[in-house]
Amino acid sequence: MSFNGIINVYKPKGFTSRDVVNIVRKIYKTKKVGHAGTLDPNATGVLPIAIGNATKIVEYIQSMGKCYVGEMTLGIETDTLDIWGESLNSKEINLDKNQFFGVIKRYDNKTILQTPPMFSALKKDGKRLYEYARLGIEVEREKREAEIYSLIILNFYDNKIRFEVNCSKGTYIRTLFNDIASDTDNFAYMSSLCRSKYGIFSIENALSLERLKNFDEMQLKNSLIKIEDVFEYESINFDKKYFKHISNGLRKIFNIEQEGIFKIYCDNIFIGIGEFIPQENGKLLKMRNIFYNPNDDMCD
Repeated sequence: MSFNGIINVYKPKGFTSRDVVNIVRKIYKTKKVGHAGTLDPNATGVLPIAIGNATKIVEYIQSMGKCYVGEMTLGIETDTLDIWGESLNSKEINLDKNQFFGVIKRYDNKTILQTPPMFSALKKDGKRLYEYARLGIEVEREKREAEIYSLIILNFYDNKIRFEVNCSKGTYIRTLFNDIASDTDNFAYMSSLCRSKYGIFSIENALSLERLKNFDEMQLKNSLIKIEDVFEYESINFDKKYFKHISNGLRKIFNIEQEGIFKIYCDNIFIGIGEFIPQENGKLLKMRNIFYNPNDDMCD
């Protein structure tokens, strides 16, 4: 049986994203597996895993918005900006809640600039930043834009504050917490992090690795989200007479009103993602990605 689709996995604490990919490879008995959106080993939550032809849409999944629930602990600064690093500084907590809510407004529903943390996987001159950091070397990093769609304080307790953060790709929650603390004249580190939502994938529907290990072949297949269901584009279904033409990626002019990007079907069979480009005599269909593979059905 061939497998093509995305499995919404709950990544447990203590596993790297690559660890999860390797486990899923063994469960599905296939090598063509990849993940979308790395989670740090000590973070938990939603980790979409693409299998088979679905590995082609990893980049699309990575462009989706994310939601995190994270905890900030005040009073201590660490080298990694989280609880798993070495303590650098500490000072008495200065927590004025009115001031704190005022600072939050500077980040809520805003485009912000962040300096990537040294303990991150970004590359500088062909080397990961964390590799420099482990050698005690700090290198210059360019600030990067991040979109914070919403920043909500869930609760205060003791010296801890829990947040829900809805944000764009490339947002560093550790850096966000550190910047907020700095703006309130405090030290802080991220003490926990869970990704609760990633585009269409939510933690409520995520499957544990232990559960997947106990599934039979049919359950494994039924657990996969279809490639076409991940795309949030509208659909257009063409007559079957165009099937061979479109599935082979040949361009064709259609006399239709639509333009832009759509999910393309022929005879109700999903072919891929196409773009309609205005021309003098109609709209040119240019297939961006083709996912149809006639061999897939033969292997079921």
